[in-house]
Amino acid sequence: MFRIDLLPAEYGDAIWLEYGQRRRINRLLIDCGTAAVYPRIRERILALPEGQRYFELLLVTHVDIDHIGGALALLRESASLGVSFGEIWFNGYMHLSPGGVVPAAVADDTLGPLQGEELSDLIVANGRQRWNAVVHGGALVVPDAGPLPQLALPGGMRLTLLSPRQEQLDALRPVWDAACRKAGLVPGVAAADDGRRLEEADVEQESDDLLGDPDPEQLAARPYKADRARPNGSSIALLAEYAGRRALLTGDAFAEVLLASLARLPGSAGGRFAVDACKLSHHGSRGNTSSELVRALNCRHWLISSNGKQFGHPDGEAIARVLRDSGGNARLHFNYRSEFNEMWSSTALQRRYRYSTSYPAGDAAGVQLELSQRSSR
Repeated sequence: MFRIDLLPAEYGDAIWLEYGQRRRINRLLIDCGTAAVYPRIRERILALPEGQRYFELLLVTHVDIDHIGGALALLRESASLGVSFGEIWFNGYMHLSPGGVVPAAVADDTLGPLQGEELSDLIVANGRQRWNAVVHGGALVVPDAGPLPQLALPGGMRLTLLSPRQEQLDALRPVWDAACRKAGLVPGVAAADDGRRLEEADVEQESDDLLGDPDPEQLAARPYKADRARPNGSSIALLAEYAGRRALLTGDAFAEVLLASLARLPGSAGGRFAVDACKLSHHGSRGNTSSELVRALNCRHWLISSNGKQFGHPDGEAIARVLRDSGGNARLHFNYRSEFNEMWSSTALQRRYRYSTSYPAGDAAGVQLELSQRSSR
């Protein structure tokens, strides 16, 4: 069993991943959406028997309100919920500089001011030794050369790190304080839940307002303008592999970084790299899904996490590039039905571009994908 639940996370990400056998199910949690999403995560955790509230990994991909808000609430309540984690992955301020590691414990076992960043203190409270343990407390960063970092989880799951590179961490360092304030990580400072993000609105974007069905050829032909938001660039992205199945879990990573890492994987030379599922980076933003990235993959299932709030994701260009460049037979999985993705349910479009769609029954349902041995790429 290898199942991906794209939880209803408003305009963010919250991915509940399960793998293993019926008698021994292993779990990962990747991001927790905004603070408003946390009650749904809490309810799901409480539905587990007390002895099974354990996750092999909690991954917080980067400093952004729509990925980190729910994680703060979860870590604050972890003891009362009886939930624990084998490892917790997050690149904090000390990890942005080359060679930076989690500081050794001191008498009170706290990190001190640390740019006023709360998440790091909460991780320490949940077990300093678990923080980026796979790299001995160092940064989760893709090296310039050599094999990509890997972690073998109990039960047979293998994770390969695809993003970020050191240059993305270097770029985030000068704006760390501002990023933490916007993400709600500074005690006493409310998160900037008003549509403003670091550099995210710097590039004027074209409108997707169209009458009738969208034109994928026209949308895909629009010039690609790569995302340059520094928190997004620092996002941790992974290739998850279990029982012969692969899922690309991208966070908000840059398409160019993902593309370069994919090219270093065995089996990528001379053709498309086969994965069973790919979560579109940055909720289907036009600046994070390039035609080159789509063409580098042989993928059937494309996952999109957004209710369209704040930025109107997914962007038409990103979906159009998937339809035009994926080679056909794509299936789009949306964890909400919204005015920003409803148009892709058109029967005429699906026939013409040979794709299908999956929407949840309601806003509280999310979407679930089972990557069984019978599923096809």
